[in-house]
Amino acid sequence: MRLSRDISVTLPNSMAAGSRGVDPACLVSGFLPAFRHLETGEIRLCRQEDGGLSRGHLLDSLPDHWILERDARGRPTILVTAVEPGFLRGIEFWNLENLTHPVLDG
Repeated sequence: MRLSRDISVTLPNSMAAGSRGVDPACLVSGFLPAFRHLETGEIRLCRQEDGGLSRGHLLDSLPDHWILERDARGRPTILVTAVEPGFLRGIEFWNLENLTHPVLDG
């Protein structure tokens, strides 16, 4: 099993440790909720309404072309099939299968 290294990551400007918007709990565990577009390799971190990083998978901050359907209030409900959930750890994207069978590092 190989983790993807062919990625372009959209990171907030506040990713420096101790910056506003970075949740210390995420930094301790090293896994940040994200989505990856399988066709482009682009990765988007999950963001809250205020722009801060989210502790969970939220669809609201994803680009419009990643969204297949929205509810009556305009909130995303279904993603295009080319988008998968996972986590960003360092520069590596971990999909849900990677998490169930991790490649352990030293």
